Amino acid sequence: MNKLLIAAYFFLNFYLTGVFVLEIEVNYRTWLLIGADEFPLYHQSLTKLLFPVLFIPMAIALPLSWFMVWRITNSKERNLFLAHALCFTAFSIATFTMMVPLHNQLSQAFDAELIQQLIFRSAIFRLPFQVAMVAINLYLLFRFLSKGKV
Repeated sequence: MNKLLIAAYFFLNFYLTGVFVLEIEVNYRTWLLIGADEFPLYHQSLTKLLFPVLFIPMAIALPLSWFMVWRITNSKERNLFLAHALCFTAFSIATFTMMVPLHNQLSQAFDAELIQQLIFRSAIFRLPFQVAMVAINLYLLFRFLSKGKV
């Protein structure tokens, strides 16, 4: 297995974990502190930043996760990569079907109830997948490091 490919896989996935933790646990909660008049401009500016910081890495990491399922020959590791890719796919579907519509509404006007829905939906529909992905990737990373593959 190409060490650069494995390193890119782990880098992107752990990077995205950090971005999502900041988004969900810090960013969403601080939005309640921003004034209603300033919020739409703030949210629109933030949304523009999310493309290079979040969506482009996701657009690379998700296909890479599925590529690793195909590329890995060890059946136990392949099953773990498959579990990760399935969780990542479900996480992405939840993000784009449940979270993006709320963000679109928030870009027009401040609504504390919508922000609370973002926080709630993230905790219920995305956090379990995020925790599973981190656990799988930590296990895989230690497995690869112990074999000297990375």
